[in-house]
Formats: sequence, C-alpha cells, structure tokens
Amino acid sequence: MPEDDTKHQQNETDAFCGKLPGEEVALQILPAKKQECRSKAQAKEIYGVHVDDIKELRDTHGANVIKEEKKSKLRMLLSQFTGTMAVMIEAAMILSAALQDWIDFAIIAAMLLINAAIGFHHENAAMDALAEVEDKLSAHETVQVFRKIHQGEDTVIKEMDVPVEELVVGDLAYIRAGDIVAADAIWVYGDKLYVNEASLTGETRPRKVPDGNGNDTLLKGSTLLQGESFVRVSAVGEHTVIGEANKAMQESSTVASPLQRSIEGTVNWIVGVTLVVVFFILIIQLVVRERDAREVLLSVTGLIVAAVPVALPLVVSVTLALGATALAAKGAIISHLCAMQDLASMDILCSDKTGTLTTAKMAVNVGQIWLNEAIKKIFPNFTKEKVVELAALCSTLENAEKNEVEHSVFEALETVKKVTKLHFYDNYSVEDAKGDIYLGFNANVKRTYCTVTRKSESDGALPERLKISKGLLTKVLDNATEEDSGEVKWTIQDFKNTSSIAEAVDAKFGKCGYKTLAVAADMLDEGPEVKMTLAGILPIKDPPRASTEETIKNIRAAMIGVKMVTGDHENIARSLAADINLGQNFLVHDDLWPASALRDERIVNMDGIAQVTPKDKHEVVSVLQKEGHVVGMCGDGVNDAPALKLANVGFAVPGATQAARNAADIVLTEGDGGENAGLKVIYDAIVISREIFQRIQAYVLYRFASTVLIVLFLAVLTFAFAADFNPLYVILLAIINDVTVTPIAFDHVVGTPGPSELHILTILGMSIAIGTLLAVQTILTFWGNPFNLENELAEETATYLQISLTSQFLIFICRTEKPFFMTTFPHWLLITSCIFAQLVVSIWCGLGVVVSEAIPVEAIVYLWLFSFAGLLVADIVKCEFYHSCDSKRYPNYYYAWVCICCRERRPRLRVSFVPRAGSSAASSRISRRATPRVLHGLYIQKGHVGNVTPAMRKAIRKKITLRKAQQAHANTI
Repeated sequence: MPEDDTKHQQNETDAFCGKLPGEEVALQILPAKKQECRSKAQAKEIYGVHVDDIKELRDTHGANVIKEEKKSKLRMLLSQFTGTMAVMIEAAMILSAALQDWIDFAIIAAMLLINAAIGFHHENAAMDALAEVEDKLSAHETVQVFRKIHQGEDTVIKEMDVPVEELVVGDLAYIRAGDIVAADAIWVYGDKLYVNEASLTGETRPRKVPDGNGNDTLLKGSTLLQGESFVRVSAVGEHTVIGEANKAMQESSTVASPLQRSIEGTVNWIVGVTLVVVFFILIIQLVVRERDAREVLLSVTGLIVAAVPVALPLVVSVTLALGATALAAKGAIISHLCAMQDLASMDILCSDKTGTLTTAKMAVNVGQIWLNEAIKKIFPNFTKEKVVELAALCSTLENAEKNEVEHSVFEALETVKKVTKLHFYDNYSVEDAKGDIYLGFNANVKRTYCTVTRKSESDGALPERLKISKGLLTKVLDNATEEDSGEVKWTIQDFKNTSSIAEAVDAKFGKCGYKTLAVAADMLDEGPEVKMTLAGILPIKDPPRASTEETIKNIRAAMIGVKMVTGDHENIARSLAADINLGQNFLVHDDLWPASALRDERIVNMDGIAQVTPKDKHEVVSVLQKEGHVVGMCGDGVNDAPALKLANVGFAVPGATQAARNAADIVLTEGDGGENAGLKVIYDAIVISREIFQRIQAYVLYRFASTVLIVLFLAVLTFAFAADFNPLYVILLAIINDVTVTPIAFDHVVGTPGPSELHILTILGMSIAIGTLLAVQTILTFWGNPFNLENELAEETATYLQISLTSQFLIFICRTEKPFFMTTFPHWLLITSCIFAQLVVSIWCGLGVVVSEAIPVEAIVYLWLFSFAGLLVADIVKCEFYHSCDSKRYPNYYYAWVCICCRERRPRLRVSFVPRAGSSAASSRISRRATPRVLHGLYIQKGHVGNVTPAMRKAIRKKITLRKAQQAHANTI
C-alpha cells in the first residue's frame, strides 16, 4: 500500500478514536474505529470508557477546558496608572517636579499611589467576585454520560452526570434538543439531529447529523435544535475545532457597559472644559497680567488635579461587581455587568409559566384521565391505566431526569403498577434490530413518536408492533401538513368526531388549570402506513408557587408590567392568571398575525399570551421595544434563545437549556423550591439593581457637582479677582474627598420607586446648578470675609475649610432625590470617614498645621454652620430640579412644606370675659384667646375660606341655626 494511503487511513482511524492526526492515543482503551449500533444497549456496550481509564485519557488529551488569558496581577496594577484621569494626575506630578515644588509633588504622588492601591485592591476583589459568579454558573453545566465500572467480577454500565470540564475522549454522552455540544463528538445512535453552528461557522441554516454523506461530527459550542441521541466524544478542550481557533485570540478584552461609557465620556468632557479654562488662565495670567510663570503653573496644577475624578471608574466598577455578587447570592447570576443597568431600567417583564410562575413539579392526575371510548373497538379491554403505559413506552428514562413531563409520566406509571398489572409496558420494547425508532420531542413538532415490538416471550394475542405518539393534542390529532417538520405524519382515525370531543375535553381540563398530554397509538399493525387512534388525554397539574401572587403585586408596585408568555393552551393560562391575580386580557398565536398598529397596541396592553411559538416570543419582545419599553424576557428552551438575546434583559429560568443560558443576561438558579424560587428572585434582582444604580448616580452627581464647584471658584478667582488660591489646598481637597467617599459603594440606599435611568445630561445640568450655587457661597466666603478674619492668609484658610466641608458633605444630599433626611441612614463607614476627615481638616485650620494661617475656633464653628446652611439650600435646589424634570415621580417637598407653614389663617379673636358679680374673681378681668373654629369635612384646594360660594355659606348658616335650635330644645328638656 502506498505511504500516503496508509497515512490517510491512519488519520481516519485517529478521527474515530478522538485524536488529531499525529497524536498518540491509547488504542488499547478506545475502539479502533466507529462501529454501527442498532440499539441503545449496543451503543452503551461498545462505547463508553471505563472509570479506571479516565486519568490516563485526561493526561493524554487534557481537560475539556479552553484556557483564557486572565489579566495578571501586574497588568492589573499597571492599568491603575493608565487612562485619561491617571495621565492627567501624572502630568500634574511631573509639572510639580519640573517647578521643584516638592511638597505638591509628594502629595500628588501620594494621591496617585493611594488611588492606585485602592483601585488595585477593589478591582482584584471585584474580579474574584465575578470569578466566583462564573464558577457558580459553570457548576450547573453537566453532561449525561455512560461509563463502565467494576461491580464484583462483572463490568456494568453506569449513567452519571459529569461537569463539562471533566469529559474525556471516548465518553459516551446523551444529548437532546437545547443542549450546547460540550466537546467535539461523533454521532453514534439515535434521532437524526439538527444542529445550529452559526456561532462557529456563520452558517445560519441548521445542519443535519448524520447527513447521509458520511459526515456525522458535531462541533463543540454548536447548539442542538432538534432530536436526541448518543454521541461519542472525539476531542476535548484546546484540541477541539473551536479550541484551535481560540489560540489565535490570546487577548481577551473587556467591553465597557453603556453606563460606564457614558460616564467616561462625560468625564472626558469635564476634563476638556477644564483644560480650556486652564488655557485661558495661562493666557490671561502670563500674557495679559505678566504674572510669575512658576506661580501660575502651580495654580494650574492644582486646578487640573481637582478637576479629575480619579475614583469615579473605581466606584462604578466596584459597585457593579458587588451588585453582581449580591445577585448571585439571591440566585440570579449575571453573565455581563452591563445587564445591571438594563435591569434597573426594565419596565415590562414577560414571564414564562412553567417553573417561574408555577412550581414545575408536574403530576398526572390518574383518576381524571380521559379515555377515548373509540379505542375499545380495537382493543376491548383498554382502560385509563393503559393510556399511561402507552405514554411511558413513548418516553425515555434518559429524559425523565431532566424533563418534568416525562418524569410525571413515569411517576404515574409507578402509581398504575400498584393497582394493576402492566399490560403493555412489560410486553413491549424498542427492538432496533427490527427497525423500531424513537423520535424525540422538540419545540417545532411538539410530540414524540416511537415504534415498539412485542417481546418474544409475551402474549401472542397482542399486536406484533405498536406505533405510539404523545404530545400536544392538536399535533397528535393531525400533523399531515407542509408546515410540520416531523419525519412521520398522520391524521387521526375518525378525525372529525374524535377531534371535536377531544378538544372539548382538552378545553375543560384547561379551564381547571391542567396541562394536557394526548396519547395515540396504532394497534392495527397493518404495515408501514400509520393509522393512529386517539387513546386518551393525561391531565397534568403544575400548581402556582405560593409566593407568585405577592411577588407580582410587588413587581407592579415597582412600576413594572408583568405579562405571561406561554406555549400552553389559553384556558390553562387563564386559569393560572386567575389564581395569581394577573389579569384576563389574553391573546393567542392567531392574534399576532398579520402585524398591524392595532395588534401592537393590543400586545402592549395585554396581560399575557398563550399558545405561542418561538417566533411569537421574538415578535412580542420586538413590538414592546419598538413602543419604547425596556423588556425583560424569561425562557428555558433552545427556541427561546432568539427572544432572550433580543430582550434588554434575558432571564434563563431554572432548568433552562444551555442554549437559553448562553443567550440570557441573567441565569436564575433558585427555582427548585428554594427561598427565592420562581418570580421572587427576579423581583429581588430588580430591587438590588436599583440600589446599585442609586449608589452610582449619587457618586456621579456628587463628583460632577464638586468638580464644577472647584473649577468655577478657581476660574472666578483668577478672572474676576486676579487672585491666587494655594494649590496645596486644592490638591488636599481632591485627595481627601476622593478617598473618604469611596465607601458609597457599600452605602445603604433606597432604590427608585420606578424604572431607573441615568440621564447624563440631566445629572450634568443638576451638577452645574448645585456646583454653581455652592461656588457662589465659597466666593462670598473668600471675598466678603463674613467672619472678620485678620488677614488674607486667614481668609484663604477659612475658604479652604468651607469648600472642604461643603464638597465633603455634598455626598449626603446626593444620595436621594428626596430631601436628604427622608431616606435610609448612611453606611457607618461613609459617615465615619467623612466626619473624621473634616475634623482633621478643622484641627489643621485651628492649629495652623498644613495651612498658612490658623483661624479662631469660633470661625471654625461658624464655617460648619454656614456650610450646612449652603448645603440645605443646595438640597432645595436639587429637589426642585428633580421635580421640574418629572413632577409625577418627584414631589416638590420643600415647596409643599412652605405652603403648609404659610397657609393663610382666619384672624384670631380676643374675647373678654367679665365675671358675674359676687363671684370670687369679681375684681379681675380674665382674657383668653378664643379657640378657632375648624371646618371639618371640607377640603378647599386653593386659597382659604373666602373661596366658599354664597350658596355654601347659606347652607352652612342654616345648618348651624338648626343645630342651635336642637341644642336649646335639649337644654329645655
């Protein structure tokens, strides 16, 4: 044989053995080539590795992990010294060194190093927290495999779920629709599969495996759309196709969230404005006024340092990372941080039914099974219990562990066993040698189909072969249409009569809240033609969670609309909606097409939609987004992935397929009866995300406003007064305030009552308003000398203390949209750090340490009071600004209180009482104020009692006269 042919043949053998060409494989462990299998038992016997060989295979081929380059600690540390803000600080430090101002140089260097150290610490902690979140997410990804173990002297095959990373070459795995293929594999036995490899190859059309041309390979990372089968792992980890491709992408970049990008853009804008101010200062001071260059450059250095919010990116990233950790503890795992912003802004939640609104603990009500009497014409002794047997024959034990419907069927079979002998289930099995097949369930055909053969030792009176199907009633009754993608199609026998009766029974079950499973069988055994007869309908109950109704009420109170989106029958959906007080305005599949403006309006106003297809879910999300809503979508199946991807926030519910989890932004893990099960974990996630948003908004507003305050004050000082401000003070302001306010990331806050949106322009406008007001106060302190200080140095010290106090405690009025005292108490660390820092600064000013001139204690006390007075006015401005932006959400508290206090009152009358003669108080006159009369039960919206009409006055006087007459009559009696 030619050498080239020998190599080619060897490479083919290597492919079957799960190795790349040229790689050594332990051939004594794995079969030399792929062997044809005719049954599940045969596949398990031929393939599957022995547990004793796992270590050797893993040592040879490696773990099923594609290594990603992690950001090293050194790179993380060096990154603290890059970026716009760090470069600006470094430039100021270099400028100070060039001017030989070593004190400022040391302080700026200390500021840079302290921020870098804090940033490194928190970023490292954040990365560890996110790594923990990723570990929790990956911990739920397992693969069902069959391995061989010793049991005494025999070798038996054991089914087990192993983590994805523990797969080895040669493993026999069982995969089903919705799974993400965990490693490169070869199809062995089962359904014909349809695989989506768009994420790998870009080809959007599903690929058939096997395709009939000898191509029966599946690639790691592809999505299984339809079918279920046994596959044999051929390559793992970095030896897979996607692993080889990943070697060309050693760098992994982190994509900033829209929130981070908008904040960084605004910071760059502020820095740009500051540089423009610096430019004009240099021109005026150096060219026009011919000031000393060294002094001018030093003052400019302080301005640059003050304008740079060094801690802003740190606070944002740490707050988001801490929020992701808090959500993970509640059972909601964030796949990427930018989803946090969308979650806080979400105003419509489209929830699926099973597992989220309900418990997903399904059970067949055996006593309520409906039996089609027509089947007794074929099999006279047919009973309700035999419907369960047929359903179990058309199910697989491999699916029962992960599919609640299949699980409920086998549980019902156990119930039937206790009351009667199994007539069908014990006498039939899938005989692959005789051509029996099993076609699994998928979201398109919505049914399973199988053929089973009578066992050789069974009763000869039974039919030789049965054809069985179970699934959605409409798909079992009639599926012989072009739209149906099933391999085997039929129309039920006596369709006209049977369908009307069965649909009425199905509707009755639906009204009672039952999910139904139709079962049909061909017992005639008259060749390849399928002649199905409906056997019966299994009613399956899935009760709502105990917390669902209350959680929906809470979510709606948070100004979020809740809509049920389910593939179940409309009657089932309505029954559940009534139980959980959701509403009865429901649509069905047919209401969605054709598209129209009226249809879009109905979708926005609906309470739910039933009998939906995956295309319908995608359309619902698209319409709601087009109408301006931020949409959350729940899903669990592979066909939900497009809708989850399209939604602003995609939730993969507990038990979701890998495809759904990969498409979702948030993976819910507490759905199996935990404290945060079902919809409650979504509500908890909403609350936490809004609190995170509030912390970020508080710090952004604080930092922007304080920057405006400092830059505006220094600009006015230079342009209007031709004066200088000690740059050391400005640098101290920046370093002290930035470090002490970072605990805002842990602060106790109350999230917004409705969906949260960070409007940067609004925040910037409010920052300018508050910063300008406080800058005016600071200018008055510097220019007006309100505390009668002796010289300019003392005035400069007082100004430094005033601006330090104001900018430091500004954070407490930025924590809420309400008046600062109408929210939760701040975190103790934030209060302690702020008060301690300002006490230190006050001591400096009182003792003349660090500052140029000491000031009296009385002046320090007055400055504290003066600063708090300015902050109170700033709080009023803040509330007024919020109210002008959204009067419905933000009441004008201060204005309302002023109106109440200043409400016009009727004049109080002074009445003199003269005692009767002979009384003990005859010689004295006692005066007292008359108690004002209060008009109860009448609310006058504007003005005062003068707004009462003449007719109202007449009625009031008449009523008073009548009461006086009644009282006089009572006294007489």
